[in-house]
Amino acid sequence: MAADTAFWVEGFEHVAGRLVPTTRRTALGESNALQQAEALARRLPGAAAFALVTGEDGSEAQTILGAFGDVPDDVMDGLAGG
Repeated sequence: MAADTAFWVEGFEHVAGRLVPTTRRTALGESNALQQAEALARRLPGAAAFALVTGEDGSEAQTILGAFGDVPDDVMDGLAGG
């Protein structure tokens, strides 16, 4: 069994002074996720594209592919490598 990768996009909005995820969409691949996040950030305060790789042993590794507009600090920290 090979590793499996899932891609998605999350949009963020300001609620009670905080950025919270409000919209989640699946994506077909890395470039599609980045394109969707960029487009979503034109309508919302911010958006980010993510990938989740599940290894053959069941391990998981989440990666932040890109962020556009206003996103929570923890997303930006993950994008910068921690």
